[in-house]
This record gives sequence, C-alpha cells and structure tokens, in this order.
Amino acid sequence: GPWQGWLRLAAAVALTLAAGLCKETGFTFFGLLVGWEILCLTRPRGLYRGSFNSWLRVLMLLLIGAAACAGRVWYTSGTQIARMDPYSNPVAASEDGRVRFLSYALVHGMYMKLLVWPSFLCYDYSMDAVPLVQSAADLRLLLPLASYLA
Repeated sequence: GPWQGWLRLAAAVALTLAAGLCKETGFTFFGLLVGWEILCLTRPRGLYRGSFNSWLRVLMLLLIGAAACAGRVWYTSGTQIARMDPYSNPVAASEDGRVRFLSYALVHGMYMKLLVWPSFLCYDYSMDAVPLVQSAADLRLLLPLASYLA
C-alpha cells in the first residue's frame, strides 16, 4: 500500500544521511531522490501521479536534504579548512587568483579525463600532484577546454 512507499523512502533518506555523514558528497544523493520522485510524477500510469502525496514526498526530500546540508555546514563551520598549508593544497594556497582559476580549470579537465579514461586514479592530489598553471598559454589547458566544449 501507500505506507510501503513511505517506508522505502524513509530507508533511502536514512541511507543517504549515513552516506553524507561518511563523506559529504553522499548528501548529493538527495538530488537524485528528488529527481526520481519528479520522474515518477511524469509517468502516465503512476500510482500517485500528480497527487498531493507525491508532491509531499518531493517537499519532504527537499527540506530534509537542505537541513542535512545546512547542518553539515554549521557543524564544520563552513567549507574552509582552518589550517591549510601549501603542501596539502597548493592551488588553494596560491595567492594569485589567476593561477587558482587556471589550475582549477585544469583539475576539471583532469576529472573529465578520468571519467572517460580512468587509467590513473589517485586518492590524494596534494603535494603538487597537479602542478600549478602559471600561464594561459600552458598547453595543459587544452584538456579543460575540450571538457567544457564537450
């Protein structure tokens, strides 16, 4: 019956909260749950198509997801790391905004390359694993350019 759907949703929310407590990116699954509920609303023969119950589920997911993210930001005092040294994250420690922007663009390109061709995976990109991009003429910037255009 309808309670079975609510119990499944409660289990998905509990598992998403547990995932978010393990790693912050787990909270992004709330967006997938909302997307799934909205897709269910568009099904031609959905059980609760367009009903108050369906929209209540979407609203509940949005509120719990927002509260979980707000709680995480409150608990960790934002997203900044208090004692970031240049060896842990040389891009964030760089004082030149242009170098940070170009280096982050390179990181985006590297992530896209890993999505397409995961040949070298690393759990930690500190200690200059991604050398800073000092100039817009750096040929490594062709990688993020291709990623953004794709």
